[in-house]
Amino acid sequence: MKNDRLFQILYILLDKGGSVTAPELAARLEVSTRTVYRDVDALSMAGVPVFATRGKGGGISLMPNYAFDKALLSDDEQNQILFAIQALRATDQPVGALLRKLGGMFQKQNANWIEVDFSRWGVGRRDSEKFERLKTAILEKRVLDILYCNTLGDTSERSVLPFKLVFKDKSWYLQAFCEKADDYRLFKISRIVELTPTVRHFTKSFEDAPPVEVEMPANAGSIPLKLNFAPSVAFRVYDEFDRSQIEKQPDGSMLVTADFPADGWVVGYLLSFGTAVRVISPARIRTELAAYAKNIYEHHKT
Repeated sequence: MKNDRLFQILYILLDKGGSVTAPELAARLEVSTRTVYRDVDALSMAGVPVFATRGKGGGISLMPNYAFDKALLSDDEQNQILFAIQALRATDQPVGALLRKLGGMFQKQNANWIEVDFSRWGVGRRDSEKFERLKTAILEKRVLDILYCNTLGDTSERSVLPFKLVFKDKSWYLQAFCEKADDYRLFKISRIVELTPTVRHFTKSFEDAPPVEVEMPANAGSIPLKLNFAPSVAFRVYDEFDRSQIEKQPDGSMLVTADFPADGWVVGYLLSFGTAVRVISPARIRTELAAYAKNIYEHHKT
């Protein structure tokens, strides 16, 4: 805990670029001024050129041109910083030079040990371009006009105030304030068909934004399904269902019990498994699936 506080003091002093009073540090760190002075002594003993001046206009300062000492970070903390920078490359950020510099400073020979790429196969460039435009709009606080396709296939034009990009459950989302709905919305980025930055800027604060959680629409409801999957699609079953929902059967098949949206999407989803899935219950979904498959057959048989 003390080491974390020492690092916070150092960060505050570096960020300020000038002196900071002991009461100000104490308030920010939620400790007493006596503790602050003890921490300053500890930093000084560690070789950090920090000093305190008393009287009017005084405070705690760093010597000019002080360079950050890597020894203040543990080996694990250094690795966490490098990993965070590696993850930034997933969003196509130009952090290669920074990664090399920190890797050299930390003397980490394996600074490039992981590569993360969240773009879809075959459309990486287009995904990166869309992400870059969204990122720019967020940073510039620029209103976006979008054409969005919902889960029913309906498209609608919206003007949104973007403020956060979210990666959840293998997909990117844009969290924004939708002027049409006059409320916060979560938009799946792959369903943003068109994206146009406007000349309008916004100043709205998003402190009242709800926690990010990808859920089914409140009016959609859900329906519990019991499904039996053939061993040939085990890879998809483990990709798309939680382990607690899967029960391996003696014949190698997998029994899955899970809640699905109570709308037409579920039939299309099950059809994507072809004959590798069998609906155990409810019977209604099994009947709908068979009828849909029959319609597909009738449509393509000639």
